[in-house]
Amino acid sequence: MPDEKDIGIAKRIAVHRLAAGYSQQELAAAANVSYSLLTKVETANRQPTPAFIAACARALLIDPQALTSASYIGQMDAAALLALAGPLRSALDLYDLPPDETIQPRSLATLRKAVATANKVGQAANYGRIATRLPALLAELHTAAHLWTGRDQVEVWGLLAEAYRLGHTYAIAMRMPDLSAVALTRMDWAAAQAGDRAPGLRAAREYLRVTAYLREKDYAACERLNASGVRYLDGTDERTPGALVARGQLHLGASVIAARQHDDSATKHHLTEAQRIAEQVGEGHWQQFWFGFGATNVQVHRTMTAVEAGEPEKAVKAAKNLHFPRGWLPSRIGHHHIDMARAKASMGQHLGALEELERAAEVAPEQARRHPLVRETVFGLVSAEKKRSERLARYAAWINV
Repeated sequence: MPDEKDIGIAKRIAVHRLAAGYSQQELAAAANVSYSLLTKVETANRQPTPAFIAACARALLIDPQALTSASYIGQMDAAALLALAGPLRSALDLYDLPPDETIQPRSLATLRKAVATANKVGQAANYGRIATRLPALLAELHTAAHLWTGRDQVEVWGLLAEAYRLGHTYAIAMRMPDLSAVALTRMDWAAAQAGDRAPGLRAAREYLRVTAYLREKDYAACERLNASGVRYLDGTDERTPGALVARGQLHLGASVIAARQHDDSATKHHLTEAQRIAEQVGEGHWQQFWFGFGATNVQVHRTMTAVEAGEPEKAVKAAKNLHFPRGWLPSRIGHHHIDMARAKASMGQHLGALEELERAAEVAPEQARRHPLVRETVFGLVSAEKKRSERLARYAAWINV
């Protein structure tokens, strides 16, 4: 019989593997361990050795303690993550040079899978893997976009736009707004050459710019960017790839902008429009621009907008009976738990708030560790506590508050 510690390690290896976007075979290859052994460890049918744990941790770019300890352990520290920005910055800066003809791009099907895997890593908030793998992927896609012809070339421009978006994912998490802006500019440059995918991709890029300016509380800029995104969709219909998803997501972004400004009428309007489009699109299109758009995301935004409007009781009510579909994006689930923590903290439910923060850390640990709203919420909980809580103290130490 496996002991409780081995079962915990087995579960944590599986959780971190899935968050990193690895299959069991891919992790076994990356860690240079036996696939058979990995499957046995993950099912708690074999005790993992320290060497096995260390090999898996190296492949996952995490501290080995993240696999052996149930307490909060950081993935890569801030200094290590920031040090990875150099190659990514260069890859974004050198976009206008001729292609590197020493690079032999893989097949289009393989590049599709590579971009999808990279975006899964991004949506799992594994910032270390993004920064280490993205420069080479960008160079390969850049070369293919310039050397290929015909429909393959048009499609690879779209893939390049999706990959540039990941530069924004990394940069915004690292609080590097200038690098984020460059990545999104490159995204638009590639998207413009992506054929019938261009309108949806360019509108999606404007939505991402909105999220960046929301952090700065520049709502005038947010409204202008949202309107720009809508204009890119002029003349599109349900046959235009990604157009409905982009339009729906822009409505969700507009609902948050309105909620921040306490415009209840506009908030309701945009949520209603997003719901209408979600019903038309249906669930299961979460990988379209990696927004997770659908009925679930609309319900998540009903909670979010209530929190932003200062109505925590309404937020908790909106989240009632919310169930996340299997395979939904970890970063979206994590952000929902962050919003629920904010709501419960505002209601004086401090333990409930901490439990929500703990759930956010379980689903997307790097996001929880670095998100400014988590730090703000934890600081408020620490300031309000009358008796020291070791549980809260551990979480606060983990995020360096």
